Amino acid sequence: MAGEKTKLEKEAAQRLQDCRRYKSQIDVDLREGYFFTAPQRCRDVSSQSSQTDRGRESDIAELQISLGMEMAQDFATELLNTFTPKIIEWAQQQRGIDLTEDEWSDIEDDVAAQTTTIFEAIRASNLYAALALAYMPDAALGTVALWVSDLRAHEPIVSQPVPLRELEINVGPYGDIDDRFIVRHTRYRHLPALLPGVGLPADVQKKIKDKGNERCVVSWGWWRLWEKDADVYWQHVIRVGEKQVFAAELKGAGSCPLLVWRFNPDTLFPFGHGPALQALPELRRLDETEALKIENADFQIHSPFIYADDGVMNFENGIEPGMGYKARPWQHSPVERLGFDSNVNFAEFVTQDIERRIKRLFFADYPEQQGKTPPTAEQWLDEIQRAKRRLGTPGEIFFKEGPAELFLRFKYLLMARGTIDDIKVNGKTVALTPYDPTEQAQEFQDVQVAGRILQMAQAYFQQTAMVEIDGSATLQNVQRKLRDKIVVFRKAEDIQGAIQQFGPLLGGGGGGGPGPATGGAPPV
Repeated sequence: MAGEKTKLEKEAAQRLQDCRRYKSQIDVDLREGYFFTAPQRCRDVSSQSSQTDRGRESDIAELQISLGMEMAQDFATELLNTFTPKIIEWAQQQRGIDLTEDEWSDIEDDVAAQTTTIFEAIRASNLYAALALAYMPDAALGTVALWVSDLRAHEPIVSQPVPLRELEINVGPYGDIDDRFIVRHTRYRHLPALLPGVGLPADVQKKIKDKGNERCVVSWGWWRLWEKDADVYWQHVIRVGEKQVFAAELKGAGSCPLLVWRFNPDTLFPFGHGPALQALPELRRLDETEALKIENADFQIHSPFIYADDGVMNFENGIEPGMGYKARPWQHSPVERLGFDSNVNFAEFVTQDIERRIKRLFFADYPEQQGKTPPTAEQWLDEIQRAKRRLGTPGEIFFKEGPAELFLRFKYLLMARGTIDDIKVNGKTVALTPYDPTEQAQEFQDVQVAGRILQMAQAYFQQTAMVEIDGSATLQNVQRKLRDKIVVFRKAEDIQGAIQQFGPLLGGGGGGGPGPATGGAPPV
């Protein structure tokens, strides 16, 4: 048993070392991304650093622009509203390929009720607040991590954002995030709260009692056990320093509590390449351009000057705004202003062009009115849908690794609690097919196309449109496309009673149904 424990300790140490090697390759870019999107945040992203009390950065005065901060906030809001909106159930369970239509129809209501229960638990938890905290600004850098755990029974599930400083990750055999670690620098006195239910060794307990204020490093690690293909298995390890204090195997989809997802990922590299990293060249140019504009304004307002003196004019140390410099006497006034020509209009044009580029990279290039003529409503909607489709392309992996796994995690925890039961048909578990909200842009477009067809039918074939088009079925299709759960359609057997009840109000005869129409299209 001791040999197996030593083998697991060595494997955990090696996997963590590999993760840190990958982070060292992107360390500089992450710190520069923080400089533009969250300049006062501690930019030390290495989990090996012990400077936990370093506090905020103090070089914010060197930053000339705030556009990066604004774009990071807009991008976080866009991700929240697009992939995990509160107002809809952003993941749905569809039938697996092994189920027939008849088998699915028997359990469809149960699956819908289970999905609703899961989203009730999601809304009761702190997930949305944790996502907002995790996305700002890490989503703009391309990598987000959340620790979702069931700390106490009969209380809401808890989600904790994991900063990039504490996160160490690596890709697996299929290009997805596999090895994942949380490395936290803390004090011994905090270990009982951080590791509830974990039997700590005697030497660690002695340090907690006698040297509780001393610092230590606790790490949690998870990686997939690919040799076990009957189900999803994870190896879980907890270490204090280099000493392993806990190990277990987790089974089932959603059993791993540490969820990591990326925006614009690479199959050979663990970290995503978010819009803030892509926009670094433009952010540098914009920051430098703004600095030059401020410098030019300083020279224009506080112009340097020369004054008559026996000395010799010497500018080898440069010229500063508002300063006077000696010069030999001349025939003009004893003091003369030094003027410098500059093209401010060109700098303004360059600034606007760079800002548009940055907004496009952050998917914040919302429709703008070009010229004096405002665009039509259809043109406006088309531009919004085009922006949504651009976000949906890199967002496919983002949704698969993030929101879809969040849904699975909540389902797993609720099943462990006994709040919900697994739904099976003939011993087969219902498969999960998450719904990606970015597809809704295409569905909205389908509804708009259907509306145009209906308008054309009413305009060109008014006499036959009501006969040829099944209004009830069409409206139900529109409702499914828009994923509405509020509007309720009457059943076929209830329609006749409704006609008799509301016939007089609609201008028809009472009793057996609506009376004959006078003029216009024939009654249907």
